[in-house]
Amino acid sequence: MSGNIFKKFLGLDLEEKILNGGDFLACVGLFFPWLGGEWLGGETVSYSGLGFYTAFLGITVLLLHISILSATFVPLAGGPVLVRKRHKEIFRLVAAAQATVFTVGIWTVLIKFTFEFSRLEIHFGLYCTLVGSLVTTLYTFLRFQEQRKLQVKELFHHPDTYAEPVQKEFVSEREPPPPPPPPPPSEPEEHRLYR
Repeated sequence: MSGNIFKKFLGLDLEEKILNGGDFLACVGLFFPWLGGEWLGGETVSYSGLGFYTAFLGITVLLLHISILSATFVPLAGGPVLVRKRHKEIFRLVAAAQATVFTVGIWTVLIKFTFEFSRLEIHFGLYCTLVGSLVTTLYTFLRFQEQRKLQVKELFHHPDTYAEPVQKEFVSEREPPPPPPPPPPSEPEEHRLYR
């Protein structure tokens, strides 16, 4: 079953793959070290995105990214559609933007800690989450713009304008095309003599 979900995921368009990849990177980055170094008293510490004073914001960021991932992967797995197609892009855009704002907020708090306690450092987990959140926000914005463009096209759609092209019959290359039909017979000309 997981192979089937993976095949369906590979069938998605490139923007959708990048969006979900960035979202997955942001989720994984929450479990890597965000802050570490020597704390007061010489004790060496390392905190993930879910283990410092900012853990409640880290949990919020994790839940937002999981909701974005579940909007894509639950229907691929054969489950119910969690968000209607009409509202999917705006939902993902709002969730990704909130996750990015919260991640930047956490980053500013941790920078303040590193200024106060010079032996503490920000580690790569925070940067993974920040980059993943930014990529997810960018691509959800692009998908939202594309959805709006399609809605405008549907609004002004006219059947005569977008008629389907007529398919030509297959003619083999060996046979010459049939000759054109003869022109219709012309009417006899009348010549009048003027006196």
